Amino acid sequence: MKQNEEEKSAAPALTKGFAILDLLAREPGLGFAAIRTKLGLPNSSCHHLISTLCQLGALQMLPDRGYVLGLRLLELGTVAAGQRPIERIALPALRRLAEDVQLTCHLGVMEGMAAIYLLKVEGQRQIRVNTWVGKRLSLHSSSLGKVLLAWLPEEEQAAILQRVEWVRRCANTVTDPVLFRAHLREVRARGWAFDDQEDAESIRCVAAPVRDMQGRVVAAISAVGTVLDIDTDRFAPLADRVAATAREISTDLGHPGQHQAA
Repeated sequence: MKQNEEEKSAAPALTKGFAILDLLAREPGLGFAAIRTKLGLPNSSCHHLISTLCQLGALQMLPDRGYVLGLRLLELGTVAAGQRPIERIALPALRRLAEDVQLTCHLGVMEGMAAIYLLKVEGQRQIRVNTWVGKRLSLHSSSLGKVLLAWLPEEEQAAILQRVEWVRRCANTVTDPVLFRAHLREVRARGWAFDDQEDAESIRCVAAPVRDMQGRVVAAISAVGTVLDIDTDRFAPLADRVAATAREISTDLGHPGQHQAA
């Protein structure tokens, strides 16, 4: 299909409607004028889309005339989570991991050019890491993203890395594509990835791959904490525990249980 044919077959209103939802997920409380300006929408089109989304329960208008996501999306999100077996299967093991290591633990997958959290389980710590289900992470600066990249087929990995915006989020962020490819090879050989204040200051994280019955890496789990929770000497023993949980979840997904680093 040619590009102009693809554009004609798209549903512009649906695309713009999702753009509004995505914007308000990131910046709740925006008013009509701000939404229209940020998305570059015509006045009448923006008004019609917002009105329709409100009627459907996807948006809700606040007393100050700003907008937030509606409860209908919460309902659909709950149903969607229940329909995805990986979250249901992973949750018990992820809870045990969080209790064992006393850190915040996540399950995430790749979506487009980002990693996204599907599950979050808090550890029993007074200092909490500011994360949430649905949060998007940079592929090149988060341990979860590194794991999801490291086991991709070579051509697919190369295509994604060509599109990465090499933003330096912290002093330790790797922004050189050549060095990052070498780092991914180390991740794959080691079997797990770490993020040492690369995605957020004073935050460290360890992640390991989750495989399906064909042995494909379909998700990753991570344990995250502050530099006070995780010193660098803890990386290896923490990784052993995270990787063991990842293998447990993989087995529950139907993977035969042999750890594949290659």
